[in-house]
Amino acid sequence: MLEMNRRTFLKVTGTTAAAVAVAPKLVGAMETELGGKDIDPVGAGERVGIPVTCHVCNIQDGAIAYVQDGRIVKLEGNPEHVSTRGRLCAKGNSGMWYTYDPDRITYPLKRVGARGEGKWKRITWDEALKEVAGKLDEAIKEDPNSVFLKYGRNRTGGAIDRFMHTLGSDSILNHTSVCESSKKVGLEPTWGPDIETPDFAHAKYILNFGSNILEAAYFHNPLSQRVMEGTVENKAKLVTFDVRLSNTAGRSDEWIPVFPATDGAIALAMGNVILSNDLQDSDFINTWTNVTVDELKAHYKQYTPEWASKLSGVPVETIERIAREFATTKPATLFTYRGPAKHLYGSYNEKACMMLPIMTGNIEKRGGYCMPRGMGWPQPEPQPPKPAKHAFMNAHHHPDYPLASHGTSHMLPYHIANGDVKVKVYFTYQDNPVYTNPGAQATWGKMFRDEKLIPYYVSMSPFMGEETALADLILPDCPYLERWEPESMPNSLHPWLGIRQPVIKPLGESRENRIILRDIIHTLDPDGSRGMKKYWEFADGEDYMRHHFDNVPKLKEDGGLDFLKKHGVWPIYGKLDGTGKIVDKTGREIEAEYGLHMKELSADEMLGAIVDPTAGTITKNGEAIGVQRNGKNYVGFSTPDRRLNVRVDGWAKYGFNPMPTFKQIPWHKDMQDDEMILTTYKINVHKQSRTAAVKWLAEIMHSNPAWMNSETGKKIGVKTGDLVRVESKVGYVVTKAYVFEGIHPKVIAIPTGFGHWEYGRLANLKHKEKAGGEYGAADDADLNNVWWDDRGVHANAMIPNVVDPIGGSQGWYDTVVKVTKAGPEDKYGDVKGDWDKHMEAYKESLRYAYTGDLHRTMHPEMAAWGGPDSVNQEAAHQAAPAPEKAPEAEAAPAEGAEAAAKEAAH
Repeated sequence: MLEMNRRTFLKVTGTTAAAVAVAPKLVGAMETELGGKDIDPVGAGERVGIPVTCHVCNIQDGAIAYVQDGRIVKLEGNPEHVSTRGRLCAKGNSGMWYTYDPDRITYPLKRVGARGEGKWKRITWDEALKEVAGKLDEAIKEDPNSVFLKYGRNRTGGAIDRFMHTLGSDSILNHTSVCESSKKVGLEPTWGPDIETPDFAHAKYILNFGSNILEAAYFHNPLSQRVMEGTVENKAKLVTFDVRLSNTAGRSDEWIPVFPATDGAIALAMGNVILSNDLQDSDFINTWTNVTVDELKAHYKQYTPEWASKLSGVPVETIERIAREFATTKPATLFTYRGPAKHLYGSYNEKACMMLPIMTGNIEKRGGYCMPRGMGWPQPEPQPPKPAKHAFMNAHHHPDYPLASHGTSHMLPYHIANGDVKVKVYFTYQDNPVYTNPGAQATWGKMFRDEKLIPYYVSMSPFMGEETALADLILPDCPYLERWEPESMPNSLHPWLGIRQPVIKPLGESRENRIILRDIIHTLDPDGSRGMKKYWEFADGEDYMRHHFDNVPKLKEDGGLDFLKKHGVWPIYGKLDGTGKIVDKTGREIEAEYGLHMKELSADEMLGAIVDPTAGTITKNGEAIGVQRNGKNYVGFSTPDRRLNVRVDGWAKYGFNPMPTFKQIPWHKDMQDDEMILTTYKINVHKQSRTAAVKWLAEIMHSNPAWMNSETGKKIGVKTGDLVRVESKVGYVVTKAYVFEGIHPKVIAIPTGFGHWEYGRLANLKHKEKAGGEYGAADDADLNNVWWDDRGVHANAMIPNVVDPIGGSQGWYDTVVKVTKAGPEDKYGDVKGDWDKHMEAYKESLRYAYTGDLHRTMHPEMAAWGGPDSVNQEAAHQAAPAPEKAPEAEAAPAEGAEAAAKEAAH
């Protein structure tokens, strides 16, 4: 600690004054700099700036890291980056504290006690690699698919798939089913991409369903900039439907509270108003979709505002007014994220919402609902072949969830416990499901502690997270400022390529992930005789990256990787001006390209092509390359027929409604008066499980009281600061209440990212119990300044497993709970989850899969669809028909099955 007295004060101020005196021109110039340079405030020397792509979260902002005397001293936005335009959020500005975490692991560790006991010994890399190679050798000889790798964030640009395919394993699991898989599956069949990029900056009307764009949504930094441009500069109206008064709802022109999981019903009712009043864009629908306006009108008749109002609590007049405003204000756009999608039938909700810009023709227009713009790069050659056998838990091959193309990984503990899959070696990378997944320590923690279920477990991590603490072996990976990675994110209407590059050498014995994977393969196949080593013949991370970027057309001419090392991003579209926009040499803002689907095919592209006389699809060499419309040959959308598939026939094959529809959560239908629905959410200075140990962020927010409506608080006798017990059918937590008007009366909301029991001394507030640097990192004396004593409470142990039978998502926002004032035995921070009850919830969720007994009762209307390829055709025709005129039958199970559905839910 610096003792500040008169002597030290004069010394510091004298040095600073001298620096100003010797560099007055420099200081004056810095006043007008827009970024890209940084000056040592004491010595007045310019610090070394190295461009990177941020990876504190998954938004991938352009950043610059400043290094002085070999230490990272500051991070700021990259002014040359077209997407984030010189801006960096609080999380990004704090990124260096990943590198300098005093509890960071900097050398390999081998478990010496029981799993989770916290006893480790330091070993060498040679010892670690030989041990892993030995375990892998045994496993792949028996069954390559018994080698599992589950990742949370995989920004390796293909290295993880290359590693697993080199081993012959198809058992690669992502985290997407707890993130946004049902959103993706709701979007993909209709227009091809799994995400959208709304042009908020040029919109006149922005409709937001359940997304906290300004704080925690996907692409928070770039999209929040554009939302502010649209609302402030372009005078766009922003309307938010949400269960709580989020930061985005608070900045909206209107916040409309809704009952959870009913976004889709509101969107369908808005569609009903638009179509019944002929406010739709008929030409766009008839030209670019696979249905007609008349078909849409007939289908949407059932979804009246009165029907949606009963489900959502939103007044009929409000639904009708917002629908008319959206349809008549041009251009208009829409956004969703997890709010509508993280439910039992989240993919239906997403589909219903995206229909609004489709039916009003606001697609691929300036200020409208646009397709994502991304860029790719080649992989190093040769590449390993795909595995010979598909794995049960691979994202594309789950037998009960065939449409869940992004996986259902949150079901893994139950599949392993049931014997559906067998694991011999388990790898984890940037993942922490023991904390982040439903059930948390009660399910994933139990699985990892059981050596019969997971015989050998390797964590590639620089931090002792809740999952890593249960490993057999820890291989210290590097934080993002010490590794190489390729990057491209469709977070702007201008496509870009970027890199992460080491701004300092890896600390201690840390190795970046692609080097760890290479070294494992080289240990397994040192002389190449097993045919593995040839896929990993690169000298280091930079060499690997040259294979990606030195042969990208146009980038190659600009210098390839060397250009990216200098700028961090390519292409450079223009220069950041004083208003925060990227402009050309004349000072005009760089405009995006719109109407991507209307790009015409050239004569050369049409040579040898075949045009389908009915759908207009243009195929060449067996692949669709475009669609013919009004006598012209267009690229179209990236769907199989190159049109927007409003009717998704692939869903009907498995007994799901191919048209936009809504299904009410069965256990929400008849909730008791003392029951509420739990929702969780993210805040702008934290993300998932990985920021509670970042000291700047932890000081800003370190606790997470449960939001509750004032009327609800009065009913149960609770005021702000009181302890409450929140109990579901699988567990409970005891936490503090925050009582106010900004939340739906039937909802209780608890933010995530708090209540750690591992992840270092700061995250779990054990900084006073022992010194840091236990695993080779330098201690941080600043932890002596921690003034707070509340680490918050983690709610995931009481959230049961729920799977959207279409998109595979976890139903994060479906949990019914009872909230009571805490009893005399309840203590703040109590968390309880029951494995047996979680297993029951998993089995109940399976009943809604297309193979389950409740699937047909939830889709009685499908008796009329059938079709030669319908898996459930025979069973569907045996079910009682439900005509289209009765949407209430879609909102709840058919009569006779209601009791079964309620029993399954509770």
